[in-house]
Amino acid sequence: MVGHDRVLSAARLILRGFLLINVAAGVLFAVAILVSFPMSGALLARLTYKYGPTMDVAAIVWGIRLLMLASIGAAVVLRRIFLALLAIVDTVRAGDPFTEANAVRLQTIAWGMLVLQVLDLGLGAFTGWARLMRFDFVDWNPSFSGWITVLMLFVLARVFRRGAEMRDDLAMTV
Repeated sequence: MVGHDRVLSAARLILRGFLLINVAAGVLFAVAILVSFPMSGALLARLTYKYGPTMDVAAIVWGIRLLMLASIGAAVVLRRIFLALLAIVDTVRAGDPFTEANAVRLQTIAWGMLVLQVLDLGLGAFTGWARLMRFDFVDWNPSFSGWITVLMLFVLARVFRRGAEMRDDLAMTV
């Protein structure tokens, strides 16, 4: 029976866990941004000590704040993606996945993934800027698989839409 599929049950559990982790991460980024203002003197002193007086440490602190703000934006987008995926899993468990609502959900996920890919490009730009500033930061590589995923999701949304139309046509002929 579809309703008791272990993979779908595991997917629901994992997605719910991701939702909780995502909310926690978003809240932590917000708190970190807020705390960075009263702590800016200590942050600037620490960065000046580490990198020397010639580095524009104030610009680095503002850059990190902007990066955390973008991370909050990513958390909002991820929440929409996870909720849409949960709704799709529920329709699959119910045995009726090829619906117009799921086509819309897949398109929402595709747009969300596109936003995440653009944010990832922003991370790449920040990484390049940090390197120019001689600020220690993680390496970045473009995510080609992410762009393929975006394309695939837009196509799958169309497949689901067409499947829903075919199902509706068949229901009217029977």
